[in-house]
Amino acid sequence: MTHRTPTLAIVAFLALGLALGAACKPDKDKGGNGGEKKADGTSKKVLNYFRQSDFKSLDPPKQFDQASAELITQVYDTLLEYHYLRRPYELSPSLVEEMPKLGEDKKTYTFKLRKGVKFADDACFPGGKGKELTADDVLYTLKRFADAGVNTRSYDPMLGGRIVGLDEYRTKSRENSKLDHWTEQVEGLKKIDSHTFSITLTREDPLALMPFASSVLSIVPKEAVDKYGAEFERTPVGTGAFILKENPRRGTLVFARNPNYFLKYPTDGEATDKDLGLLADAGKQLPLIDEVHMPLIEEAQPRMLKFLSGEIDWIGMDKDNFSKMAEKTDKGFALKGEYAKQFDIYTVESLSSSYWEINMKDELLGKNKALRQAIAYAMDVPGYLDKMYNGRGYKLHTIVPLPIAGSERDVQSPYYETNLELAKAKLVEAGYPNGEGLPPIKVEFRATTKDIRQSFEFHRAQMAKVGITLEGNFQTFTAFLKKIESANFQIADAGWAADYPDAENFYQLLYGPNKAPGPNEGAYENPEYDKLFVQMKVMTPGPERNAVIKQMSDILTEDVPTIFIWTPITMGLHQKWVGNMKRNIMLDAHFKYLNIDAAAKAKGIQK
Repeated sequence: MTHRTPTLAIVAFLALGLALGAACKPDKDKGGNGGEKKADGTSKKVLNYFRQSDFKSLDPPKQFDQASAELITQVYDTLLEYHYLRRPYELSPSLVEEMPKLGEDKKTYTFKLRKGVKFADDACFPGGKGKELTADDVLYTLKRFADAGVNTRSYDPMLGGRIVGLDEYRTKSRENSKLDHWTEQVEGLKKIDSHTFSITLTREDPLALMPFASSVLSIVPKEAVDKYGAEFERTPVGTGAFILKENPRRGTLVFARNPNYFLKYPTDGEATDKDLGLLADAGKQLPLIDEVHMPLIEEAQPRMLKFLSGEIDWIGMDKDNFSKMAEKTDKGFALKGEYAKQFDIYTVESLSSSYWEINMKDELLGKNKALRQAIAYAMDVPGYLDKMYNGRGYKLHTIVPLPIAGSERDVQSPYYETNLELAKAKLVEAGYPNGEGLPPIKVEFRATTKDIRQSFEFHRAQMAKVGITLEGNFQTFTAFLKKIESANFQIADAGWAADYPDAENFYQLLYGPNKAPGPNEGAYENPEYDKLFVQMKVMTPGPERNAVIKQMSDILTEDVPTIFIWTPITMGLHQKWVGNMKRNIMLDAHFKYLNIDAAAKAKGIQK
């Protein structure tokens, strides 16, 4: 899942403004599940969620944002995925029968596809009937993923340098925009039979399989790409648990259950999962619900109103009402009193980092390290977390979220603590004593909401204490992405959610060769850092690798190409009628595993 994560959206800050009624019933006419019946007479199970920004593209290799990724994962499948219940997060088979086998050369993996998996019925196929997935479809997808004309952003961090001949194929695609990915050959990609293929790596790589669970590497059919052309970005055709039934640009997206889906609910997990009721559907065919409705609701207030009326089934916990609705106990976070009777709560450490990304090409910031350091010293992260997030997060000392190997829990790498006197001293060194002569610095934000503006106001007031003036530019997510991709910014309020749970996926954000259109949008370059990154990338996790990571982290602390801020504790609420909820951060939106008690939902929220 390669994407920029909306910083405040990480924990879905949603405003609460309505007292709870005795019993609030979902409104059938507004996309709820008010007792609707299916053809067989049983109640339809509808999951009501929401989307808070429009998607960019539903073509897997062209998406680079969370809004697109959570939709793509409903329609498409990847070769591997993360087990829904096991922790720590563990790769498991998805489109393949079993985990790929590594050959004696330690560089060649053999993949065996499940037989009988079919793409959804669509007009792109003869007679409108979905064809069976084969090795040809996978190899086509991998070559298309490498096409520089198709994938401008995620190739290098995911597969760049990893597969024999694939980099050369990407170079060839720059010279020939009409490569036939179906027939062209790549040395490291070999079809063995209709459902078996091999991938040969350029070197031994302990992380080699992780990219194959990312939504950008979802398997697509050539027939749909050819038929729909540019419209393929809005007309997805996959093997996934759901089929996109209704796709208005600004209205409610509707996903319908794929009756031919192949995966089943897991039969094992952690030791406590059975007692928590998370194995009640063990072995049942997925998905367990009939439809997912996702209206576009950009503002926090109406989202929470709909949750409280039963029109939304799952939502994030908002900062304004945490103290009213929840509390921290010896066992963790819990809802208070009547709220505990009406809703369920979950908390989990996030696998995302929030930071300020600095454009190193900017004439003011890029050439003045002391100025960047002054901003880092002036930043008050603890105060920010207390005021804006009820303390539900951790200050970052490296770019890696705490639960991931190679984070500050493994690497002792001190970062800037709030020190206004040192910030002022750095401003003198930068040539702007007390901020004199320093022009305003503009920070780009990806939304116009109240929470985003409050976040900016906190930082603006903090920077003003040392003489730094901030200006905020608030815009739509689409406009934000365009501005960042074109390097037309000074500072971007940025974030990254793990494509896979390893430190490499975060340190690649500052790797020089990954400059835009890759993920290194701030265009940071440091030869020593790049050398260490290449070394670290192929090392097995452990103390020796952590020592290299520490050197990289120390370089970033000195250079300040980004200002590390925080990693959240993700907290959310869901209705009592939602079953199987175990928040899996590595799955963008795990709708296919959830269940709905339709009878309970029809009755509404009970006081």
